[in-house]
Amino acid sequence: MKKTGKYANRQQINNSTESILKIIKPGDVITQTGKSPWWQFWRLAVYWSIRFYQYKLFGKHANTRDVHAMIFLDEDNTFSVELPRATMKPLQEYCLTDFSIYRLQLKELDTEDVKLMKKIARNLVGQNYDLGQILDIAINFLMGYEHQRKLKFFDLGARKKICSVGVRVLFEKLYQERLKQPNAPDRKWLFETLNSQKWSKKFVKNYNGTDVEATAPAHFTNSDFFANEFKLIAQFKQGNLVNA
Repeated sequence: MKKTGKYANRQQINNSTESILKIIKPGDVITQTGKSPWWQFWRLAVYWSIRFYQYKLFGKHANTRDVHAMIFLDEDNTFSVELPRATMKPLQEYCLTDFSIYRLQLKELDTEDVKLMKKIARNLVGQNYDLGQILDIAINFLMGYEHQRKLKFFDLGARKKICSVGVRVLFEKLYQERLKQPNAPDRKWLFETLNSQKWSKKFVKNYNGTDVEATAPAHFTNSDFFANEFKLIAQFKQGNLVNA
């Protein structure tokens, strides 16, 4: 995501980082609204496609503006799938951007959980960002597959992901490898149960879970539409805490 703020001001960066580290924990999900100059049309097209899908899926009263999701692992490692490819970056590289912090509520992550998530993330570093997958998600919505990705018109390969899919992969792999009970049913961990108060009865009846590859940033920012898997912890704007 595009940086904002005066990154040459080391004192500002240090103060911001210190403030964020007082709140953020390993395993927290970070979402950003996304900013780009008009001439970077490819980024604007990506942002529009993601917002289109999110707005149509969750409605006008939901938080659908965030277009990027990352996962904080430690001060030097935040896993981010972005143009052109997946990377690990330090907190100081994005500390002056506008972002929100969401925390998993299903389990308090321990040291071994985070260690495994780091291992999984490192295996994903270097994979290309998948513009085709974003188009597929939008088209699948238009075809009536809101939470599934049944049609793959633009899929360029299994080693391509989008930002929020990369984040969810870490959680789903953690569940499969460390948390799933031996006799538990074979299902995904996140966004599998709908909050019936947020959806129509027909929608709830026909729901079959959310595909990993259909996961958008808005799934994390609107988990009250599901089983309240994540909770908003804090929001930062240009390095300053504005909501906690």
